[in-house]
Amino acid sequence: MSKSFRLLLISIFLLTIGLLSPIRVFAEYQIEFTAEEKEYIEQTKQNPITTGIIPHVYPLSACPYEEGSFKGTNIEMLNLISELSGLNFEFVCVPIEQKTPYEALINNKFQIVAGTIRLDVFEQNENLILSDRFCDGSATCIAKKDTNPAILKTGKIAVMQGYQAGYEFSKVQFPNHELILYPSNEDVIKAVSQGKADLAMMSRYVGIYELQSPLYDNLTVLAPYQHVVDSVIMAVNTPENQMIISIVNKTLAAISEDEYNNIQMTYIINNPYEYSFFEIVFKYRFLIFAGIAIVSILFILVVRLINSQKEKIILSNDNLTGAYTDAGFELQVSKILSHSNKHYFITDFDISHFSSYNDLYGKEQGDILLKKIVEVVTSFLCEQDAICRSYADNFRVISYKENIEELVADIKRANLILSQLIDASMRFNFGIYIVDDHSIPISKMFDYAAMAKKIAKTDSNTFIRIFDKNLHDIQQNETRMLARFDQALIQNEFVAYYQPKVDVQTNKIVGAEALVRWINNDGIIIPPSSFIELFEKNGQIQKLDFYVLEQVCKFQRNRLDQGKDLFPISSNFSRVHLYSNDFIPMLNTIINHYNLPKSCIEIECTETAMTYDSDISISILGQLQQEGYSVAMDDFGQAYSSLNSLRSMPLNVVKLDRGFLLVTMEEEKARSKTIIRNIVSLVHDLNMKIVAEGVEIYAQVLFLKSVGCDFIQGYYFSKPLSESDFTNLLNDSLYITKEND
Repeated sequence: MSKSFRLLLISIFLLTIGLLSPIRVFAEYQIEFTAEEKEYIEQTKQNPITTGIIPHVYPLSACPYEEGSFKGTNIEMLNLISELSGLNFEFVCVPIEQKTPYEALINNKFQIVAGTIRLDVFEQNENLILSDRFCDGSATCIAKKDTNPAILKTGKIAVMQGYQAGYEFSKVQFPNHELILYPSNEDVIKAVSQGKADLAMMSRYVGIYELQSPLYDNLTVLAPYQHVVDSVIMAVNTPENQMIISIVNKTLAAISEDEYNNIQMTYIINNPYEYSFFEIVFKYRFLIFAGIAIVSILFILVVRLINSQKEKIILSNDNLTGAYTDAGFELQVSKILSHSNKHYFITDFDISHFSSYNDLYGKEQGDILLKKIVEVVTSFLCEQDAICRSYADNFRVISYKENIEELVADIKRANLILSQLIDASMRFNFGIYIVDDHSIPISKMFDYAAMAKKIAKTDSNTFIRIFDKNLHDIQQNETRMLARFDQALIQNEFVAYYQPKVDVQTNKIVGAEALVRWINNDGIIIPPSSFIELFEKNGQIQKLDFYVLEQVCKFQRNRLDQGKDLFPISSNFSRVHLYSNDFIPMLNTIINHYNLPKSCIEIECTETAMTYDSDISISILGQLQQEGYSVAMDDFGQAYSSLNSLRSMPLNVVKLDRGFLLVTMEEEKARSKTIIRNIVSLVHDLNMKIVAEGVEIYAQVLFLKSVGCDFIQGYYFSKPLSESDFTNLLNDSLYITKEND
């Protein structure tokens, strides 16, 4: 039995019991170095040898960005040489753009490069010195399992950029094939798997390692070609590098090939292929699918179990405030009223401009406010009473009181506390329904309380309203209007009126706003304030807005056909449109149907509508501008955070709220003028135009002209006109002459 074979058996035995490191091999004899070599070895302890490592050829070698550290059999061999000789190496990854190890040497500051080459490729290169080989290998040809033998005659071969040995061998072995270079062996083998190349040429060890991936079950080793490549250390021919190679060769001579093969095989055994997450999923996909199916079934069973406890879930409290949920509150009210004939009241209340409070202070502070509201109101309730957070800042309460006066007194006391939690420009609004008929549906009771609250919100003299017969009549009238809506559209009862917009400096009509009027069969005009908010609530406003837009488009088309110049006419759109995916497509469909330029239509929305969900509004308004529409903000200054909205919204026109011009006290007038003057300047600085609404007297015109306001809209120049009257006005003159001018 040879000495080498005995050493191999001992190594295997020690590896099996875990007593021998898989990479620790000792020299067979003491290595003799010259004095100059010993001196150089000592120098490398202070100045390590810059050693280039070829990436993407694992398990031969790999760089940290691939495997987390320098790894591979070549690395272990260099470490062994360092251990036996004392040389100190500093590993540096060779850039992948270097096509050959030789290019890596001459193009970078490497002293040596470790890699695999064909010796005959470099035997004529006198500038290159090579170490003795420390391993022989073979190039391996990889192809799909169902490969047609014809591809051995012609086709595409994938080779890793930098694998010079395989590249040169492929040119000789397959002269009729196109060679395609890839940056890594992973890309090489992937190219064959995906059909981008017919064959892959790579190191035998690399090929065996890569084929362990379950992603490449469709590939196989087609043919090995033995003794094609050799693992060596190479350097450019300089005295210093010659000494490195000399020391390396003496060290290699002390290590037998069998011992190195033992190192190599042990390294591969102790470093098996590491599956990526995706490869693990792919390998065990059938088990995973089965697991998902089982989990899905369990999920369905759990959902059914949860649904079986529906009443308990519905009665669960609001996560934020601890109040009842909307549905749970309705069940609780039903339970209370079915077991008692006491005097109960339903109160509906909310906060004016709560969304603006969120914008100004942030959602977190808004949530804190909502929780405090519930705490304050609960302190005024009896044990049998209940509070519900319906949605956002809308609350409902059922409470027992001896009479309505006691309830109103409690609400006023609670309002004193609640008002300290909010800003001066905000207020609470309360609507009360007296439960005097338990046979009325509970949802209807809620509607009555909400209707009373709605009236309170529009009344500056009181913040509390009690539902009565008059409100009931209003509710009945609203029900009738909702029922007649579709028929009214068909019968063209909704009519567009036009109020001119006038240039402040020239009195020229430069545009108009389309305002809807409802003229019923009896010729009675129903004001927009009676139906706009109602239609917004039930969603019919979308039909109405597009109906008015179509009337505007017909008007503009007629003027265009008559050879008249067009100016923009603004059409109002509810906030409902801003959150509809169909808004812009429907808008374009109507405009395109009448073959009109988009510049002749201005999209107008109130500031409150735009700031309801500012992120969505910013996106939609930006898309409208990109489409070519002008975008106008109506009632600017009415909302709580006007300057914030002006900063963020993509706008072309700002319409100043008429409230700035309606003040009567002299001190307030002075303040309003200062505000208007600064708003005009700010709007112009933002490259927008400004329109003043509600202009009724000449003094207002003079002031607006003095501060540089662009356009005026109001009764001073013209009230809203029917289409025929507006047409006559335009035909007479585009300039409106007033006695004061």
